[in-house]
Amino acid sequence: MRVTVIGAGALGTYFAARLAACGTEVSVVARGARLAAIRTDGLRLTTAEVTTVLPVPATADPRELPVPDLAVIAVKTQALAEAIVLLAPLASPRLAVLTLQNGVEAPDLVAEALRGVQVLAGRVHGFFERKGDTVRHLGVAPALAFGALTPWAEPAAARLAETLAAAGIAFTRPADMAAALWEKLVLASSLGGLGAALEMPVGAIRDNPAHAATLTAAMEEVAAVARARGVALPADCVARTLAFVGGFPAEATTSLHRDLAARRPSEFDHLTGAVPRLAAAVRVPVPVHTRIIAQLAAHGMI
Repeated sequence: MRVTVIGAGALGTYFAARLAACGTEVSVVARGARLAAIRTDGLRLTTAEVTTVLPVPATADPRELPVPDLAVIAVKTQALAEAIVLLAPLASPRLAVLTLQNGVEAPDLVAEALRGVQVLAGRVHGFFERKGDTVRHLGVAPALAFGALTPWAEPAAARLAETLAAAGIAFTRPADMAAALWEKLVLASSLGGLGAALEMPVGAIRDNPAHAATLTAAMEEVAAVARARGVALPADCVARTLAFVGGFPAEATTSLHRDLAARRPSEFDHLTGAVPRLAAAVRVPVPVHTRIIAQLAAHGMI
């Protein structure tokens, strides 16, 4: 499977490096200093304190690369529109596109903008960070869940499964990908927003009864919105998500938290900020998210 990864941040570098290491034909689309670094030094990935350097073709324009079988959109959600523009000249029924954005709307946005492509919706769990030109995997073992948005994309999903297995990348193929995306939103919108509002890492929230109760209530709000919108979330979704958070490193923070704290462009509008918008459409009250957003605004983070 010939793969082009759009975006060479932490997540894109992780997947591109792991796939390249097993012999998959991988190329990367990046820009600026990041593009120059990859062209000069390759991709640098550190796992378990071992750094691997992998040379891969890299460009700012995917039209300069061999036409891929699969394009992996690994940019953050706020850069999705730009990634779609880059991929538009390559769009055809033979192209599969895997979305890895947080939030629940990216697969439908890609399907609408790149009509005819085979859309695979993806969700990633794992902590990654990029310092300089090196990406490090931290804490929770990375895992990808993905599924075909339409039945005719199933062959592409099967080929991707074979490719991931060969690379040793853990994955699942949920029967209900919409529910899987909403389960991630339960986690990301609540923990990311609350962590930034409180300016606290996971451990400080988890170990404080009042903060832990707020986190639980925020997750329950997202689950209620999902169910009101017809998404079949498991009954124990929040309990399982909280148990998952229990395994995070105490010092961990989400990428949303870090971006908000640094006043960088963030996925806020597609995570914490999206919850009131999605809730309004089904008339579900979300007072905890409303308070979190007010705190973020008071801190000048949004």
